[in-house]
Amino acid sequence: MRYHAASAAASGADALVATAPFYTRTRTHPVEIADHFRRLRAGTELPLFAYDIPASVHTKLTAATVLPLAADGTLAGLKDSSGQVEELRRLIVAARDQGLGERFSVLTGSEMAVDGALLAGVHGVVPGLGNVDPHGYLRLHAHARAGRWADAAAEQDRLAALFALTETGDPARMGGSSSALGGFKAALHLLGVIDCPATAAPQVPLEAAAVDRVRKFLDDAGLTA
Repeated sequence: MRYHAASAAASGADALVATAPFYTRTRTHPVEIADHFRRLRAGTELPLFAYDIPASVHTKLTAATVLPLAADGTLAGLKDSSGQVEELRRLIVAARDQGLGERFSVLTGSEMAVDGALLAGVHGVVPGLGNVDPHGYLRLHAHARAGRWADAAAEQDRLAALFALTETGDPARMGGSSSALGGFKAALHLLGVIDCPATAAPQVPLEAAAVDRVRKFLDDAGLTA
């Protein structure tokens, strides 16, 4: 862990992001999770952000685990991709009540609920779809910060429609990850951002019909190369 942290720092990274430990479907104990993050933080001067994505690591980062790590300076923030809106709201309120709001950033990874998350008090968003339409998320953020919530909701609706490009793959021949990543890369290729839309094996590539559907979603969202 420390080697990778040092390597990231040497490469010019501004911060580190790490999940809870994962290997099997057995959940890691909160004491072990805390020790994991403290060991990571001890090996670097970079700010450390926890990445809460229980669908992948089989462990939910609860407020009871995260906030003490924020209080002692181990964690600078949290990216929440759990989809558990109620728990995220409780964490934001608890962090505010404990006076951590100015030194502990809470970010959402949910592309389709950013306006609601900003209204709830998150500091920002780390959206996969932001690779395809970064300006859309910048507009959404600007509307929210200015209190233009109707405009923020309208922009969020447009982005939610665009997010369907992650579901263009045929579920009979590929998994959701292949479809989503393939959709992102196809979109970036169609927009002229990347030269090659290939995904790494064993992910199944999108078929031509799926790429055509991605193109249609881009057109509908007002995005062109």
